[in-house]
Amino acid sequence: MSRTVEHLLFYMPRLSRTAGSAWERQFAKDMARRAHWKNWTPTQKQQETMQGMVARLFNEDPLDVIEIEKAGPSAA
Repeated sequence: MSRTVEHLLFYMPRLSRTAGSAWERQFAKDMARRAHWKNWTPTQKQQETMQGMVARLFNEDPLDVIEIEKAGPSAA
């Protein structure tokens, strides 16, 4: 799922406190700070990193496929 830059930046303050590694916490903190800069936009690499961090925040894995089977009338 691809999110807008605004949506990604919304979660950066939270990730700056809760991300798994010190590098990710610092990166999220920097992105949250830079979001307030006039005319700043993230680079493609920064945006990809934020996409991955927010996806992990919601335990989304684009490679996972969940198959749901419809239960038949005999299923309890």
